Amino acid sequence: MNRFETKTGFSIELINWRLEYRGTHEDLPLYESLGGEVTAIAIVDKPAVGLNSIAEEETKMLYGIVMQPDLRIFRNMGPNGPENCYWYFSAETIEMLQQNFKGEIKNGH
Repeated sequence: MNRFETKTGFSIELINWRLEYRGTHEDLPLYESLGGEVTAIAIVDKPAVGLNSIAEEETKMLYGIVMQPDLRIFRNMGPNGPENCYWYFSAETIEMLQQNFKGEIKNGH
């Protein structure tokens, strides 16, 4: 099998979620993302998890991480609008989002 790293990865579109303050990370506010619904998983050039996907040439399949529990992700949007901060998703939240996923797969946001 011919597998290779791509220059793309995965990202989610999320609605109906909330952020709760959990302290600081690298001197910026840290928020846990809770609840919500994933409406789409997109193939993007700059995945939030920082890891590109792997492609399998023969099957035309892409493999990769969509979400990673407790990964601190830099964002410029906090619960009250523009703000440099970090978000993370717990394993429990990711499991709930996965179980309730009824969205679509798309190319980009």
